Amino acid sequence: MIILFANQKGGVGKSTLAVLFSNFSVQKKNRRVKVIDMDFQQSLYNKHLNSDLLENEKLYEVELSKISGFRNISKVATRNPNLLTVIDLAGTMDDDNLVQVFKDSGLIICPFCYDEYSVTSTFEFCYVVKKINPESKIILIPNRVKTSVKYETLDSVNQALSKFGELTSPVSDRIDFQRITTSYSPKTLDPILDPIFNKIFNDYIDESSWEVETI
Repeated sequence: MIILFANQKGGVGKSTLAVLFSNFSVQKKNRRVKVIDMDFQQSLYNKHLNSDLLENEKLYEVELSKISGFRNISKVATRNPNLLTVIDLAGTMDDDNLVQVFKDSGLIICPFCYDEYSVTSTFEFCYVVKKINPESKIILIPNRVKTSVKYETLDSVNQALSKFGELTSPVSDRIDFQRITTSYSPKTLDPILDPIFNKIFNDYIDESSWEVETI
């Protein structure tokens, strides 16, 4: 199964949530995971390199790839049904190779923020994805939500976005997110993220097809 973390709007926590989901998948679901960084900033890949320098336990491999390399990634994923392939996708909609990406991915996890520009970009992103692949499964995660701020349009935004996919509970903006690595997730984030990630596994990842392999 290929899982995309994607949104055309940057700064919504896409790479951070991709790392946390990958950590969760290995540490709490005992899955085999391979992570592909397709983002231009390569922040996930650089985080992985920093973790290696600290000689932390390696939970999974992280590779760099351009969007044009997706076909080969998809072939590898098809040959390895027990492998969970997590892709941190570049924040762009101007690449023709994205058509195949959206067609072949089993799940698209789309973090967004409640500011006007992020919401507008998220609408546009989801609309394009559904035009390319009407059967695509999209999970929308309200991220970096400030608990001290009252969002006047929150209900209407949620109602409109729910037409494209399932909305999760909100993820609050916390300093703990700055402490994550590709081998470590702060325990203080468990009460926020574990219910979201568990629901994704229960609702969208077929448990019967994920037999644990001995490595």
